[in-house]
Amino acid sequence: MPWRPVSYTSIRTAQKKLLQSIKVKPSFESVPVQESYGRVLHDNIVSNLNIPSKKSSHMDGFAVLYDDVRQTNHSNPITLKVVGEVRLGKTSDELLHHGIAVRIPTGGNLPSRADTIIPIEFTKFDPLKKIVKILTSFPKGSFISNVGEDIKKNTTLLKKGNILRSQDLSLPLMMGFKKLRVFKKPRVAIIPTGSELTNDSDQVKHGKILNTNGQIISMLVEAVGAKSLALDITPDSIKQIQSKIKFGLHQSDIIITIGGSSVGDHDIIGESINSLGMPGVIAHGVKLDRGRVSGVAVLENKPIIILPGPIQGAVNGFIVFVQPIIRSLLGLPPFDRTIMSAEFIEEWQARKKFKDFVKIVYVRLLLSTTGNLMALPITGETANITVLTRSNGYVLVPESIMRINKGEIVRINLLPGLSLSSGNPVDFI
Repeated sequence: MPWRPVSYTSIRTAQKKLLQSIKVKPSFESVPVQESYGRVLHDNIVSNLNIPSKKSSHMDGFAVLYDDVRQTNHSNPITLKVVGEVRLGKTSDELLHHGIAVRIPTGGNLPSRADTIIPIEFTKFDPLKKIVKILTSFPKGSFISNVGEDIKKNTTLLKKGNILRSQDLSLPLMMGFKKLRVFKKPRVAIIPTGSELTNDSDQVKHGKILNTNGQIISMLVEAVGAKSLALDITPDSIKQIQSKIKFGLHQSDIIITIGGSSVGDHDIIGESINSLGMPGVIAHGVKLDRGRVSGVAVLENKPIIILPGPIQGAVNGFIVFVQPIIRSLLGLPPFDRTIMSAEFIEEWQARKKFKDFVKIVYVRLLLSTTGNLMALPITGETANITVLTRSNGYVLVPESIMRINKGEIVRINLLPGLSLSSGNPVDFI
């Protein structure tokens, strides 16, 4: 008879006990700005200069004095002498006087006293005679970017906790920063357990089970922002499981075990953990469908998450226990706030014997012909990988809810690595 918990702990209680028992804290490291894409910013970035640092033109044209051109029009063009040209990245030495103009490119710094830009398409320029006819007048100050118009000195540009995007990196580079302090990626040791497992696909025909679940969990760890440390398959041996856990405690911030939580009539993972110290297992058997034999433990002040072997239960346990810890260590809110609303297109009912459990319903998000977001519930046995391969989102259903009606609007959660591949966030529907 497989081991089963005597009682089940609520998800909220298990999470609270775990967080109260661990002492793993967020830390930071300094990395080159160009290598900080996708990392979580540890400190606010405050501008140390104005951009633009000098008045500049945001049109190709001519820098002039407004008083010279205020009366101009197509029937009465004003002719000015062109005395020079501004080069990008250089400060003009020209001092504008009445009757003269200076050629200027987009982004060029204004010559002294210039107060208006006339776009080139409203002029007739004779480069041989070095004169320009101004055909249209514009208000004083037209097409000029003032000092600090884009970025003012001492302005907060990016806040602590920002996940750095490609465009964000331009800001510290413009400020002259070489490195940024970002939250350090936590290391997560992954221990797949089970004498039946193999990494050799040729052994499957001899009755072995391919270790795909360990690979899936490892990729999910990476997708949510941590570093995975995939340890070898461990057979159903307390001594060998102890050895792997000890190694994981020294090499990582978080340990995940997969499988082995209900081998025969023994809780082999629980026994292995409890034999290594206190407090050991603090909840094993939780109100989660699927995934009720998931558990949480603590050794040396570090969290150990016990995931069941069947893939749906393993991923569900990852969602409610692993993801929040990783995100907290990255300086982020425990749960990803990537939530969208969609209309259920089929009725879903919870399994009756788990009515007071948290339920995770996997869905396939679809776009209707009118562009509305629809959600098709995907169901199947807990070991069926196709439930996950057909899904790209999930609904976290509270204990009190037993049914989602067809046509009901629900909140859909996305999980990086499950809902979308890293770097391809747009085309997942």
